[in-house]
Amino acid sequence: MIYKIMDVNDLNDELIAKYFPMLSLGRQQKIANMKDFHNRAVLFCCEIIARQCLSEHCDAPEFSFSLLCNPGSKSILSNFGAEICIVQHENFVACAVSDNYVGISIAPLKHFSFSEAQNRLSDVELRAVFAESSYSFGELINLNECNESKVTKRFAQLMSLKEAHFYASGRGIKPLGVSTDFEFDGIQLVCTDKKYKISKSFIDEKNEIAISVIERSKQ
Repeated sequence: MIYKIMDVNDLNDELIAKYFPMLSLGRQQKIANMKDFHNRAVLFCCEIIARQCLSEHCDAPEFSFSLLCNPGSKSILSNFGAEICIVQHENFVACAVSDNYVGISIAPLKHFSFSEAQNRLSDVELRAVFAESSYSFGELINLNECNESKVTKRFAQLMSLKEAHFYASGRGIKPLGVSTDFEFDGIQLVCTDKKYKISKSFIDEKNEIAISVIERSKQ
């Protein structure tokens, strides 16, 4: 499995000159005709990191791939057997490539309400999020926002895991409520659905995001 993350602010003339000719004429035209500069940069950066990941994983030149990048949806690679997932959050794009089905996600470190956590997490996950909170249960449910650093980090990590799991599942519509559970096996988070493996899950404190990659076996 190969994954990469890119800040669209790092896009420069050298990268444009190198990667733009690799795109199909239709893709070049679509990107060139986009009026919003940020959206144009996001889509082009998705093409860049997808080709970088695929080249490293497949041991093939970056121009080799017949690729349709759909950040946050199903991306398609038609001429190699690898699986690919591409997502975007604000100025960041991320890509994961694997021989297995794969999902990657970026979740922001942000304040949240207890009711939001209750709606999106299982009881086991709620306990994991609030295990190191300095507040009592009674205090937590009455808070306007949960803003403790360790708590927001764990919540963001679980949100990134759940979305990465969704992408790895290959489903087209996100389910409402809890889709699958994550729990601690000793000190490591694991997916309760054993067909899925957490390949990466970490907090990027500098950029205030959580990143997770999950793979699902084809066997």
